[in-house]
Amino acid sequence: MTPYEQLDLEDVEAKRLQVLRDNCHKLMDSQPYKDVIENGYFTEEAARLCMAKSCDMDDAQMKNIDNMIMGVGGFSNYLQTIMQRGARADQQLSDNEKTRAEFEDEQGGLE
Repeated sequence: MTPYEQLDLEDVEAKRLQVLRDNCHKLMDSQPYKDVIENGYFTEEAARLCMAKSCDMDDAQMKNIDNMIMGVGGFSNYLQTIMQRGARADQQLSDNEKTRAEFEDEQGGLE
């Protein structure tokens, strides 16, 4: 595989990550997301689960509550990861453009 082909493959993946990030932004900016996820899941459901921890439950029920609490954090982390990967993709595309320019400069100097 040539260096140009490698850069092209990296660009395809970076653009995919940018689309995922952009779609996540659109989703998070929507009112349904705010109602269902931010207010409903991250706030109300998280508070309900924390309150449930103070109730008298057997070990299996307590384990289930713990897993559900971990799910709230896991989903939040997933969304943050999408945003971070999108930002890295922006940088990757910029770096790849610079690398292509360097390759072209080197090729020009060989002629």
